Amino acid sequence: MCGIAGQLGRDPGDFAARVGPRLAHRGPDDAGVWQDAGACLVHRRLAILDLSPLGHQPMASACGRWQLVFNGEIYNHAELRRRLEAEGQRFRGSGDTEVLLAWLVSRGLDGLGALRGMFAFCLYDTRERSALLARDPHGIKPLYLRSGPGGSLAFASELRALLAADGQPPSLNRQALGRYLATGSVSEPDTLVAGVQRLPCGHAATWRQGRLTVQPWGALPESLVGATGAGAMTAAEAVALTRSALEDSVAAHMVSDVPVGLFLSAGLDSASLLALAPRGLHTFTIGFATPGAGGFDESGPAARIAAHFGAHHTPLNLTADQARQWLPAFLASQDQPSIDGYNTWCVARLATEHGLKVALSGLGGDELFGGYPSFRMVPKLRRWRSLIGPAGPPAAWLLQRLPQGRGARLQRISGLLEAPASLAEAYGCFRGLFSPSETQRLLAHWGLRPEPAAAVPTAGRGGIGNSLGDGGVAPGGREGVAWLEGSRYLRNQLLPDSDVMAMAAGLELRLPLVDAQLQRRLAPIPAALRLAEGKQLLARSVPELPDWFLNRPKQGFRFPFQLWLDDPASPLALRLPSTPRGIDLAPWYRRWSLMVLQHWLEVHLGLSLSPAPRP
Repeated sequence: MCGIAGQLGRDPGDFAARVGPRLAHRGPDDAGVWQDAGACLVHRRLAILDLSPLGHQPMASACGRWQLVFNGEIYNHAELRRRLEAEGQRFRGSGDTEVLLAWLVSRGLDGLGALRGMFAFCLYDTRERSALLARDPHGIKPLYLRSGPGGSLAFASELRALLAADGQPPSLNRQALGRYLATGSVSEPDTLVAGVQRLPCGHAATWRQGRLTVQPWGALPESLVGATGAGAMTAAEAVALTRSALEDSVAAHMVSDVPVGLFLSAGLDSASLLALAPRGLHTFTIGFATPGAGGFDESGPAARIAAHFGAHHTPLNLTADQARQWLPAFLASQDQPSIDGYNTWCVARLATEHGLKVALSGLGGDELFGGYPSFRMVPKLRRWRSLIGPAGPPAAWLLQRLPQGRGARLQRISGLLEAPASLAEAYGCFRGLFSPSETQRLLAHWGLRPEPAAAVPTAGRGGIGNSLGDGGVAPGGREGVAWLEGSRYLRNQLLPDSDVMAMAAGLELRLPLVDAQLQRRLAPIPAALRLAEGKQLLARSVPELPDWFLNRPKQGFRFPFQLWLDDPASPLALRLPSTPRGIDLAPWYRRWSLMVLQHWLEVHLGLSLSPAPRP
């Protein structure tokens, strides 16, 4: 796990001096720079595999032709090493970077499908003056791109590093701002900065002679939808297959030359990882000491399940005062604004304070095994909208004119009524932040509407690979909801937040349930079994979990932001931007999202969300 950056096709100048310090938190163990007259590669290292200097980056090939900067982990590097050694390749160290370099030199773009892990890298060919950049199938590791003069290209692990690269004042991507208001996160491949994009997950970019070509390098994990699960399979066969695949994934994610910990909630996902991992794991849980926060506090059951499996458990009971004290550091860690991420920031800080460099997380289990309420509610919303049919828009018009029609929930329902009946629109209604009409009103109030040619996206539309209408694989079903949760909520919010907040503490976060190999193995399981309500397949696949744990009501991990924001002496002293009359700000998540957005725009773009001057 590291931070990488580079500039290609341009004199390096002071690129490394500008960008390197912005990535220091991602790699406190080592720093490296390679450059020549037309390229510069920058690396910050968090040493996990091969702790010796032989793991230093940028790493050169034995012949000196290729240079590699790499962020992430290749979990099957030992297998790839054996294959390369059988072909005559020799290695000096024991880490995965050296294996990845040799593998890419040997196989190039065609070799990406054999990699198991999370990764973002740039392989630079000093002879041809060309480069190959790629991200893992889920996009666990980020990579931001910015084209420059003369076809030059700059890239980095974090947006903020690119903003420091040339000192040019950044400008706002207004369409991405609309997407943030609709969903609470910025959808890939966009960023809030015009001219900066993320390389899409599961894609590779080839840069040659000032020309950048982007292409998918393999099937994305969402191809799990409807893949091979139409055949007959018994429940017992599904359990056996799931158990084997889970054991394999956990074992792969435990490969490390330093101790591995676990973020433990009282949920099924992280408890399953604990049950399948070696005994004696160090686990970490966040609890809350705020009066009235008992409904949010999972620390008791988490401590009990940790003791059941012989873990070394460390809880943190977060008070309102601590939340207030830590808020500035959390906000300073945000690479882009998001309504999530504070929980990861807190628990990652806790883990590093206890000497950990690596931790597992149960992130991704709800998407993979059907654990969210959306699996039940979104198909119902779609069916309801279909029944209303052409009467939807008139019903929305009437609803908006009711006295209570300005409420957040009814605004989202109005947005669903105005749109065609589809699973994607129903999902947007369920997961959405502000409705399409509210988003338009907010942007108009601030004078930040996109150009007419660029429609403001809604929570139900937009984004690369983010369309699933009635012609999709599983319209109206739980399988389609799983696809949407994975390609939207997980990809655009949970994964970016987890990466940047863990790395803010210098911690590598590993996700055994977000693994392309795991998903490929589970693909033959029919959706009716894999996504059965209550994550039954996962629970049956881990019989070590005690009955008292499995029979607990599902609680869900949440922070008591509503208590803190509703308190007149709120510890979260953020400024709420100006909003037009009639926007319902009673839900805490709406206020929080606007406060976080305002802070980020002021710090990084020098922009205040103020009322636009009247014409």
